[in-house]
Amino acid sequence: MSAATGGEARQVAVLVKRFPRLSETFILTEFLELRRQGMSVQLYAIMDAGEREAHPEALALAPEVVYLRAGSAWTALPGVLRTARRHPRGTLRAAGWVLTRHSRAAARNLVHAMVLLDRLSECGPAHLHAHFLHSPAAIAFIARKVSGQRYSLTGHAKDIYTTLPENLRMRCRDAEFVTTCTEAGLRYLVEEVGVPRRRVSLCRHGVDAERFGAAPRQPRPGRILTVGRLVPKKGFDVLVRACGELHRRGVPFELRILGAGQLREQLLALAAGEGIADRVRLPGSVSQSRLVSELAEAELFALAPVVTPDGDRDGIPNVILEAMAAGVPVVSSEISGIPELIADGFNGRLVAPGSAERLADTLQELLGDRAQRARLADAAQRLVRERWGWSAAVAPLRSLLEGELAPAGQSGLEAEAEAEAEAVRC
Repeated sequence: MSAATGGEARQVAVLVKRFPRLSETFILTEFLELRRQGMSVQLYAIMDAGEREAHPEALALAPEVVYLRAGSAWTALPGVLRTARRHPRGTLRAAGWVLTRHSRAAARNLVHAMVLLDRLSECGPAHLHAHFLHSPAAIAFIARKVSGQRYSLTGHAKDIYTTLPENLRMRCRDAEFVTTCTEAGLRYLVEEVGVPRRRVSLCRHGVDAERFGAAPRQPRPGRILTVGRLVPKKGFDVLVRACGELHRRGVPFELRILGAGQLREQLLALAAGEGIADRVRLPGSVSQSRLVSELAEAELFALAPVVTPDGDRDGIPNVILEAMAAGVPVVSSEISGIPELIADGFNGRLVAPGSAERLADTLQELLGDRAQRARLADAAQRLVRERWGWSAAVAPLRSLLEGELAPAGQSGLEAEAEAEAEAVRC
C-alpha cells in the first residue's frame, strides 16, 4: 500500500463498534450503497460482534474489515508505538486529556485511537466517519487530538439519548459535521445538548424497497409479526400483554417474535402467564432473506417501543420500513421518530407507548377489517418506494462526505476518479 500524496483525504474510513451485527443492517446497507455509488470506503470496527448469525452480505465483507481490537492487549502495542513516534506531541496531549477523565473506557479509547491512526497511515489520508456517538465517536475525538485527524459522526438512537450531554457536545464540537436519522434526534442534539443547528444534518436510513416488495403476499389469518432485539426498549412485553387481551376477547391470532436477546425467557414466561404460550413463538434471529418470507406471511406487523427509565429509545426502527415496503400493515408506538414515518390512519396506526389495552384495541380493529389493512399497506408501500429507497436516502450523507474528500477547487467527478485510483493502489 502506498500513501496518497498531499494531505487531502482520498477515502472514507467508516468506524463502527462491532461488526458484523445482525441488528445493524442499516449501517451495512448504507456502507454497501456508498460503495455501489462509487465512493471509496473502508470499514473499521472496534471488535467482532461474536454473533452466531450474520447476514450473507456482512460475511462477504468481513474479511476486509480492519479490527482495532484483535487478540490480546499486547498485539496493539506496535501500532500504538508507531503512532506515538509519528505524533509525539499529539500523543502526549491526548494522554494528558485521558488522565483527566479518570476512566478505563477513556484509556481503552486512546489505545484504539492510536491503533486506528496506525492502520489509516497505511493507505494514505482518509476522512473518518464514526457511527454512534458513544465509543466510536470518542475514538474519533481522541484521534483528532493525537494527529489532527478530521472526522464526522452519525448518531442513531440509544447513543444520543444515553450518552452524557457533556460528552456529546465535546465530540460533536470537533466534528466536521454530525448527522442523525430522525428529526427527533436532531432536535434533541440541538435543543437539549446544545450542538449548533448548522452542524447537524438529517440523513435518513433507507430500505431496499424492491427486495422487500418482491415476495408475493400470502398472509396467514391472524398472524402478527414483530422483529427486534429482545431488550426493554422494544416493548415486546407490552405486545405480549396486548395479545393476552386479544385472547380474553376471543380474537384468534398467532404472534411471532423474531430476534434474540436478554428477555427471551421473561417473554416466554409472560406469554404463559397470559395463557397464550401456545400462540406465541420466538424462533430467534433471522437473515434478511428469511425476513422477507416472514413478512410475506404476516397479516399485521406490530412493534410497541417505549422509552426506558435511562432514556433509551428507538429512532425509526428499520424493520418498520421493511414491513411497509413488503406491503404489511403496521401498528407502532407514537414516540421518537416513528411519527415522522407513520401518519396514523393514513399509512399505518400509532398508539400511545406502554398501553397494552390501546394496542389490543387497534390490533383487534385491524384484524377484523381487511379493507383498512389493504388501504394502510398500499399507502405505506407507495411512500417507502417514493421517498425511502436507499439510493435517495444515502444522497445527503454522500454529499457531505464528498465535501470532505474533494480538495478545494476540485470537481466532484475529479475527486471520484482520484478516489477510485487510490482504492486500486491500496
